[in-house]
Amino acid sequence: MSISATPVPRQAERLRSLHSRLHLLILAALLPLLVIGAIAVWTAARDYRQNSEQRLQETATALARGVDQGVEDTINQLQLLSVLAPEAMASAPQLQRWVANNPDITLIADDSEQAAALPPGLLHAARSSRKVQISNLFSRPGSSIAEVAIALPFVHADGRTHVLAMVQPSNRLINTVLRAGSDQSLLVAVVDGNGVIAARSRAPERYIGKPVPDWETLQRIGGRHGMFNASTKEGQQVIFAFTMLQAAPGWALVVGEPQQSFQARWQRPLIGIILGGILAAVIALISANAIAGGILRPIRALAQRGRSIVANDVPAAEMPASSIREVRSLQDSLNDTVDALKKSADEAQDLARSLQASEQRYRAVAEAGALVLWESDRNGKVCSATGWRELTGQPNEAALGKGWLRRVSEDDLPQIEIALEQSFTHGAPMDVEFRVLDVYGKWRWLRARGAPIGKDHSRWAGVLEDVDARRQAQARITYLAQHDPLTTLPNRSVLFDKLGLALAAAQRGHASALLLLDLDRFKEVNDTLGHPIGDRLLQEVAHRIQGSVRDNDLVSRLGGDEFAVLMASEARAPEAASSLATRLVDVLGRPFELDGHQLLISTSIGIVLIDAQADAADKLMRNADLALYRAKEEGRACYRFFETEMDTRMQQRRQLEVELRAGLQQQQFELHYQPLVDLLQRRVTGFEALLRWRHPQRGLLDPAQFLALAEDIGLMVPLGNWVLRQACRDAVGWPEEMKVAVNLSVSQLAQPDLAGIVEQSLAAAGLPATRLELEITENALIANIQAASAHLLRLKMAGVSVVMDDFGTGYSSLGYLRAFPFDKVKIDKSFIRDLGEQSQGSAIIGAVSHLCAKLGITATIEGVETRAQLDQLKQEHCAEGQGYVFGRPMPLSAVPGFLQDWPARWSGEQ
Repeated sequence: MSISATPVPRQAERLRSLHSRLHLLILAALLPLLVIGAIAVWTAARDYRQNSEQRLQETATALARGVDQGVEDTINQLQLLSVLAPEAMASAPQLQRWVANNPDITLIADDSEQAAALPPGLLHAARSSRKVQISNLFSRPGSSIAEVAIALPFVHADGRTHVLAMVQPSNRLINTVLRAGSDQSLLVAVVDGNGVIAARSRAPERYIGKPVPDWETLQRIGGRHGMFNASTKEGQQVIFAFTMLQAAPGWALVVGEPQQSFQARWQRPLIGIILGGILAAVIALISANAIAGGILRPIRALAQRGRSIVANDVPAAEMPASSIREVRSLQDSLNDTVDALKKSADEAQDLARSLQASEQRYRAVAEAGALVLWESDRNGKVCSATGWRELTGQPNEAALGKGWLRRVSEDDLPQIEIALEQSFTHGAPMDVEFRVLDVYGKWRWLRARGAPIGKDHSRWAGVLEDVDARRQAQARITYLAQHDPLTTLPNRSVLFDKLGLALAAAQRGHASALLLLDLDRFKEVNDTLGHPIGDRLLQEVAHRIQGSVRDNDLVSRLGGDEFAVLMASEARAPEAASSLATRLVDVLGRPFELDGHQLLISTSIGIVLIDAQADAADKLMRNADLALYRAKEEGRACYRFFETEMDTRMQQRRQLEVELRAGLQQQQFELHYQPLVDLLQRRVTGFEALLRWRHPQRGLLDPAQFLALAEDIGLMVPLGNWVLRQACRDAVGWPEEMKVAVNLSVSQLAQPDLAGIVEQSLAAAGLPATRLELEITENALIANIQAASAHLLRLKMAGVSVVMDDFGTGYSSLGYLRAFPFDKVKIDKSFIRDLGEQSQGSAIIGAVSHLCAKLGITATIEGVETRAQLDQLKQEHCAEGQGYVFGRPMPLSAVPGFLQDWPARWSGEQ
């Protein structure tokens, strides 16, 4: 049989060859590589430049550290020399020898004639601050040598504070810069606080003492270190890196590198990268073009053979077999196609008729929206079932008669029989859903709908729909609505349903218990190891809880790290609940091993009994929560039963919370002030602001009665900020030498804008920062040391004094005295309470006072209540005291009278 084809006219289309598309494919494959290469080059350029900048900055930092160390060594040397005062030179051979060995260094005492040659204010600043002072660059009269003076205050034998100054050439003080001058590619210089060159690695004799041309640029940058572009004194373009000196505030060390050498260091590696990338791209294009040619040749041959077949000019000889697997497959398929076309031409007419009949049949099924069309008699025997094979995998004949019922689930047969009886007996339409077992052993949900047909309604017809997907989705939704997706435990809604059944059973005499669990230290796991580990820990906790209860007990997850256990009815419910709680505390207190981490947590449990007196599920939950709260208050890792007074206590707490919020809105709070006294001079140095609540019904309340609640409910920040503002306003009216001390809470220390709030309070009241003291407890500082340190240092630089309060009640780590420059330490009153009876308290007060004196910190003792205690404190060298012996907390209106009466009360006592 010959095969002929009639060409079908087509509109001219603009077609692209496979060759061009392969080139586009190659270009598309190379384009991401080129983009990635460009990004890599840009990233490398940025990294190389950043590395060069970092290297230059690290050089400046290292040299600055060396200069700081040199200055510190000079200060230490001056401290040793201060032991031998300059006027004792004749009787101190060691001092004479040192002066002889250092002819270019001059020691000047503050009471000598040479002191007039020192920079103005240097000696006074050292004496008043009692701290080492370093001058800017200066020259003494009659000398052109640039010098630096270091002034050290010390206490003379006569008890007065004197100052010893060491004057020396600046290049001697900063010898680290001179040693760095061996690297000719770098320019190193040290600049004093006025922007004058104090040392220089190149031509120091020409430029020391000269101003830096770009000093304003360095000051605008600010910070401890930075970089900028500038010109040297010689006119060379240089990139500078600077680091501010710590030993000499305001001084800076600057390292410069010529821009040409700086640019060459990071640009040179990029040239090799770019050339390598270009070479790789050229090689890739040549190789890709060769591969494309090898693919196209056999494909063109296939296209030519296809055109021959269409033209009914099939060549006798087949094409040579290609070495490409896909092309070989196309060749074989084309040969097979020629044979198949000959065979299919004979079968085409029969197939067309069969398709037409099938199309008519299945169009009716599709229009009905079903998979199976069925017809039966009044007895339910199926006469026809079109589509049963597609639905179950069995032949359509298997559904005839009562055969379809053999595939139905036994659990669904009763409802099918009821539906058939009602429909066939009363002639009502049938609509029922049931499960059918298919040939693969899977149960599928079907929906059968039908109605009587014919005049006598002797036959029935209908459809079967596949509703399995809908039923599974409904089951999944129901499951998710009742279970926690993380642990698969029943959720709160299921627990409340079961609580309703437990309450009903309790009314019939079947008591049970509800246990509410909350994990201790779970938040630490989430914060340190992340939520994935936290989720796995919750799953392990759920597994351990389920392993500790009986099969008929209900374990539920309420959310977060809260779980609940509803026990089944028990004859001795209290004993059973106590035993279960003990097991849970033990099993959840054992270590958990997750991804190489050993996690230690515990659980606190609140228990409420469900007996005949229980009346509501939500009340049971609230009572269990109160018992849980008591367990956490009493140390955690334990359990407590609900007691009636817990509810009363919580109601009182809630009432106080409402009144506390109202009190803050209605301005019911006021400040009282307790004096702070200089123990040596017996004079009032200031007052501590103490909060009081003028309650409308309860009278004047101390902070101990409401501050803890304010911290818990988040009112401590607005309340503490009000105290700060009010104390600043009140202190403005006191004598200028009087300070006011304000306590900061844990919540206030955690504020991100703490420094700004304090500065705004000072500015609004017009109070100088030097008159404000901020008191911080050890525990509050430990909880917020990272966040608070920067704010406190900023306030300290502004003049605010920072005080460690209640020293000795927390960790009492001396490391905090070293890590943060406190101005004052207040020793807790517990150490003076038994002073005179226990030598330990006296020894601790004396040791802390002595340590504070050495560190330049004021030591204040709290709780001085008797004259005997005051007399004994004279021996312990405490600088300041506070307590009832001096005065009780008083309202603001009493402060002027107290200050007026003070001299008469303490006159003659020193």
